[in-house]
Amino acid sequence: MSPSPLTIVAQRSAIGVSVGSVTSEHEQQVAKLTKALYPVDRQAKFLELQAEVETLLCHLQSLQRVRR
Repeated sequence: MSPSPLTIVAQRSAIGVSVGSVTSEHEQQVAKLTKALYPVDRQAKFLELQAEVETLLCHLQSLQRVRR
């Protein structure tokens, strides 16, 4: 069972992950999209996928820093 988007966000906040201005622009776009009138189940799935993508991006960035 995969963790909920809120769990992932809380984990990211707890470890102090910062991804920069690109993420803030992305988050603004996401906020606009989620305000649209989508069914709740689709919004939940979208947020779950978004959290998973952001987690994978953070892992990728940390691997890139280690390899340098």
